[in-house]
Amino acid sequence: MPGIKSTAVAFALTVLAFSLPLYAQSEPAAEQAAPPPEREVSADSLREKIAALEEKSRLAFEEGKWVAWYSANMKLHQLVPFETRYLVNVVRACALIDRKSAAYNAMYLLQQQGFTHDFDSTEDTLNIRDTEAYHYINKLLIDAGKPAGEAVMAFKLPGNPADYSAFAWDESRGAFLAGTMREGVLMAVSSEGGITELLRADDKNGLWSITGIAVDADNNRLWLSSAATPVFAGSSVAQQGHGAVFELDLKTLEVLGRYNVPVDGLKHEPGSLVVTDEGHLYVIDRVLPIIYQKPPGVGHLEAFFANPGLLGLSDIAITPDNSRIFISDPAMGIMVIDPIARNAAMLSGPETLNLGGIRSLNYNEGNLFIVQGGFEPQRIMRLTLDGTGEAVEKVAPMVAALPQFDHPGPSTIWGGSLFYVANTGADESAGAIVMSTNLDAAFEVEPPSIEELQKAIKAQPQ
Repeated sequence: MPGIKSTAVAFALTVLAFSLPLYAQSEPAAEQAAPPPEREVSADSLREKIAALEEKSRLAFEEGKWVAWYSANMKLHQLVPFETRYLVNVVRACALIDRKSAAYNAMYLLQQQGFTHDFDSTEDTLNIRDTEAYHYINKLLIDAGKPAGEAVMAFKLPGNPADYSAFAWDESRGAFLAGTMREGVLMAVSSEGGITELLRADDKNGLWSITGIAVDADNNRLWLSSAATPVFAGSSVAQQGHGAVFELDLKTLEVLGRYNVPVDGLKHEPGSLVVTDEGHLYVIDRVLPIIYQKPPGVGHLEAFFANPGLLGLSDIAITPDNSRIFISDPAMGIMVIDPIARNAAMLSGPETLNLGGIRSLNYNEGNLFIVQGGFEPQRIMRLTLDGTGEAVEKVAPMVAALPQFDHPGPSTIWGGSLFYVANTGADESAGAIVMSTNLDAAFEVEPPSIEELQKAIKAQPQ
């Protein structure tokens, strides 16, 4: 693949306070609206700005200052365009100040993104309900929440669904590998659901919560990321915020190496990790928007990349040739990194593509498969990339709003299907439901009739 376009600013190799790693800044691709200057700030500054605007929004709503409420949520929407609740508030605010056209435009944008919502659920919208345009768009928004696509239940794992935050396929064992947070257990799971415990965190192996799994069968290696999380039963308060990547013999599970996250006085949680064909390892930090790397032959983790325009990382995927790294931020979308040219840019695509709420992503033969467990409707999407790997060429919804879905999360690819934990938000006693969907699956979304919409808008009272 060629290098990422020159519109993306190259890595700014700046060492920040607390010895934080290399930070990169980038401009969005041309297909997406340019963000306001507020996004060109540090991650902490961005969080503070969002928190301040959310407080302004709360106070304006409580005091009935609808114009101020509208203004705060428009600014939030500009800062975090994939966070749909701000645009929902914009619709409500427009209704309260009787700006029908602006409300319908925001509703239509949400509908085009595949979002589902019923604006009849709040009395704030009473002022805009007396038109054909409102009822037409609102029905489309409601219909988007109907189950669509097909998936099958593969098997069920015992215990709290939220406990499973690491999931991978192990070709050498012909089994899935699943890691748990509370007890740091690594288990092999057959395609029929048979479970074999492979190892458990203890003082000897030094493991904590298992937060990431990568299998390198060609080199007989198993890589685990592990963190002393608050939910881990064996971690002390002093240990919390520590983490490491463990290198194991894939067959014997002997620990061959331990690579601690660099100590910088901050809390860290190494999460998902990937390994290239040449053995180059990358791991994300779930607390701070940082990626660490361990190049082949290097005996430690080192800071590789971070970005002040991201809020937090949920997953990472990579092309086998190490030409593109994809990282997901549930609030900001997907960033594409060229590790060779050391450039980065946000993944671009159609204006109607909402990349919010991504819990996991996988790369396979020019496609990204994303699990949007934090979007409504909760859905699985296939994004076909262009030749550069930095833009979405085609979007295909695969599955959405199934009854089993309750914040689907960790996922992996095996045998032409995507396997994913479908209910990480379910009750602790529910057990983790693992479902599968064919990689080529897709369902048709009937676009709204522009003629009908225009007719409805023209018919609205002036």
